[in-house]
Amino acid sequence: MMKTCARIIGCVALLAVSVDVFGQSNSLLSCENDERPGVRAFCKDLKDFQNAVNAGTATTVDNSSGPLNKLDMSHAAATDKFITATAPLIAAKAALSSVASKAVASGALQDAGQTRLDRQLGPTSDASGTTTLVSKAGSAELLSLALDTGVLTQSVNGATATLSTNADQLFRLVTGNDPDCTVTCDSLGWFEDRVLNRTNISASLDLAQQSSTTVATSGQASGTTPVQVSNAAIPTAAGKLSGIIARYQIRNRFDPRSPQFREKWQKEVQSSASLRSAVINLQAATNEVMKMLTANASKTAPLDRANALAAAKRDPTGKALFDFFNTYFSSAADVVTQAKKLNDAILVVMPLRAVYRDAWFKTLDDAVGTLFTLEYNYNRPVNQPQTHDFKLIYGYNFHTMGMLTFNGAVSIYGGMIPVGAKYGRVHYGQVSTEYDRTLSGKDKSVQTQFSLAGYWQYQPNPSILNIPAGTVAPGTNIQLPNGTQEFVGTAGSLWVTQTKLTIKAAGGINIPIGVSWSNKTDLLQGSKVGAQVGISYNFSSLAGLITGSGQ
Repeated sequence: MMKTCARIIGCVALLAVSVDVFGQSNSLLSCENDERPGVRAFCKDLKDFQNAVNAGTATTVDNSSGPLNKLDMSHAAATDKFITATAPLIAAKAALSSVASKAVASGALQDAGQTRLDRQLGPTSDASGTTTLVSKAGSAELLSLALDTGVLTQSVNGATATLSTNADQLFRLVTGNDPDCTVTCDSLGWFEDRVLNRTNISASLDLAQQSSTTVATSGQASGTTPVQVSNAAIPTAAGKLSGIIARYQIRNRFDPRSPQFREKWQKEVQSSASLRSAVINLQAATNEVMKMLTANASKTAPLDRANALAAAKRDPTGKALFDFFNTYFSSAADVVTQAKKLNDAILVVMPLRAVYRDAWFKTLDDAVGTLFTLEYNYNRPVNQPQTHDFKLIYGYNFHTMGMLTFNGAVSIYGGMIPVGAKYGRVHYGQVSTEYDRTLSGKDKSVQTQFSLAGYWQYQPNPSILNIPAGTVAPGTNIQLPNGTQEFVGTAGSLWVTQTKLTIKAAGGINIPIGVSWSNKTDLLQGSKVGAQVGISYNFSSLAGLITGSGQ
């Protein structure tokens, strides 16, 4: 409450003192995505100091000592962010010769989320290329790319590429606001917590299926047939958008940003031996950097606190302070990082941060309980009407016994229903369930996950096939002048079962391999046995290297 009040007072004071000669107010500049690594890493501390100066609570060097300590490389309070700002540069310089840098890269690329059973990375069951029969409650932490080949409920096989992202983590990556954080995420308010954090978006592209477009013709190029063809159907390129999925997680015990998980985290710190060990090792390594950094900086790179205060007073927008600090940080970093022992110590911290993350994700096993997600799917199947699918996803994690997931969905036709159509809005309703369990040890670099799923779908009418204009009627040379729709297949129940083995390699790579049986498909009658295979990559494991963060 006091911090909030101070910020409010600071904003009021800023408006009062930052009016220029034209009567226009100056506002504090943003620095979260500043291109200068020092300014970006220390952004919050710089803004807090500038706000304190603008509010009149920091008027001298003496009463500004607290905020200035966080900006002074010779003070312990600046150590953690100094590591964050300088580690990528040090690792890059050492990449050609340093064995330690390889350990940094290896540690940063470890995807601790590989042990999770709740993530949906590929397309849903109604895609022409999919390995997924049942949608999971969770999604990618940052970005994921999945390539799948197979078919489960559809007749048309294909290959599908799916790009998935979490709205909040993508926002943090774009703004440079630590997308690789865990429980240390600084909240940006209600909108981030309740909307961005819980929203996941996926887009799927058909890579193998071609569609056709009807175009007008201008006359015959050759031949003697007197019949003039007014239009023709030509193929269009593959790679069209086949579906967009929006997911909102109402409840997910695996979400590290939820208040419930943060409370669970505090308890796990006390009960997890591996986590305590990771935290202790990380703290010890950070303290080692702090000792060397403060000792070197106090001799060669102390902060000129009087000039820092003068810069903040001179420009209420913070620009002068940011520029001053960037000059100071660049100079300090150049001098301090000349010490090889300090460089090596910083490189030790980075893989320990990854170890800390790995130990933290292992505590997810104890986050047993319910997961609940709402999903909307805008689906564009090949040569069929567009549909809007609404799905409820419920999951329960049984700790060491695996996870059980249930789906309930309804699909309705989109767009205008043609006049005289013999079908209504409802396409189908479906329920499905899946059991997932990790077979290999979760501490191994390569894991295997077993999945067994069952799916039931009921259609009140047979499936609809769109026949485009210009299509030649079978057995004739007569082109259909207008597009038409036909019932294909049968109404009633569609049953599908699937057994799947997912190989989870280090670094966020997943390879699902499935075998399925169905009594029919959407367009064809008769039972079918099929195989599905895919590969996905979870880009969240790279966020630490992109931003230099790892906590």
